[in-house]
Amino acid sequence: MHIAALRLHYRTFSQRVLSSLSEIERRDVQAFDRWFYSNRGWLWLVVIAGVNFAVAGAASALPWNMSFLEAAVLINVIVFLLLWSVLAVWFGYRKFHGKVLRYMLLTPLLALVGACVGAGIGAIIKGLNPLEWLIDKPQVRHIVIASLVFGFLYSLFTAIIAHLRNREYAALATKLELERRESDLSCQLARSRLRMLQLQIEPHFLFNTLGSAQQLAAHRAPEAARLIGDLICFLRAATPSMREESTTLSQEAALVEAYLAIMRVRLGPRLAFSVAIARELDSFRLPPGMLITLVENAIKHGIEPHAPGGEIRVSAARKGGRVVITVADTGAGLSSTPGPGIGLANIRERLRLLCGDRAELYLGENEPRGFIARLDLPAAMPVTVCCDD
Repeated sequence: MHIAALRLHYRTFSQRVLSSLSEIERRDVQAFDRWFYSNRGWLWLVVIAGVNFAVAGAASALPWNMSFLEAAVLINVIVFLLLWSVLAVWFGYRKFHGKVLRYMLLTPLLALVGACVGAGIGAIIKGLNPLEWLIDKPQVRHIVIASLVFGFLYSLFTAIIAHLRNREYAALATKLELERRESDLSCQLARSRLRMLQLQIEPHFLFNTLGSAQQLAAHRAPEAARLIGDLICFLRAATPSMREESTTLSQEAALVEAYLAIMRVRLGPRLAFSVAIARELDSFRLPPGMLITLVENAIKHGIEPHAPGGEIRVSAARKGGRVVITVADTGAGLSSTPGPGIGLANIRERLRLLCGDRAELYLGENEPRGFIARLDLPAAMPVTVCCDD
């Protein structure tokens, strides 16, 4: 009963300690725990103790005026104290971060106190006054010098271990963070592709487009042919981009033009648009779906809810070492535009994962009316890997 209660208390304590550690520290502790118990790492303690007793036997035979018991106690205390301290530094290295100098000053003093206490205990073992050793000045000098030198070397050794472990921890933490960000980026890209797929082959979009073509065919066959041609252009531009991790600005512009041409048939004179991409930016690469998302947002929240309709202007230009892509509409404006939706939040998150703070999505009011979305991107835009410094 008592053993079961102790095991429960130990399990609760260990879980509480593990929950307070970082992922890297938790992995280290669990790996050591498996090695110590499952792989019989504890046998090393037996081996170390045996070596200590052997060394104590050899030391007691030397002309140092030290008995076997004194040598065994001294050597085992020093060795296991070193071993315990190394393990404490190895697993608790983050506690030493920024405290190395204080630790190196304090440790020799603690070693001196320990040496004085040890000398007193040794005197008691010999049946003498515990302060008897203070009368022997050479002995006092040897104890002080030996303890200070030992304490300094010991603190230097553990400080080096803590420093190296903190460097290793920082490198592992950076690696895990990069892996997490790359995983987030892959997830965002997958969601973006899914969203593009839903946008491009949504039943209501295709049915509405084909319904418009059917109506036009009944009265104005040439316009129906033009609409179907725009739909074919849209699907041809959209299908390859769904399979790629990046696309060019010219491909995105073609996709946008085909999409807006189809929307103009549905909205009639309520929609006007223009797409002006600087020729030198045709090959500029960017993640797929960003531009079409902004244009779709302009149609959905700007033009459709505004009875008179409006115009959508898509433009891209190079400004110094930046590329600025703008989607502006003269529709309903900010008053009827909801807060950041999934599409805009998706763009922001992808930009953050790709470029950190080197890319920006600006949203604001257009003049004299409407809404404007602006992508401010670096000229060397990464599209597949995280480059946040």
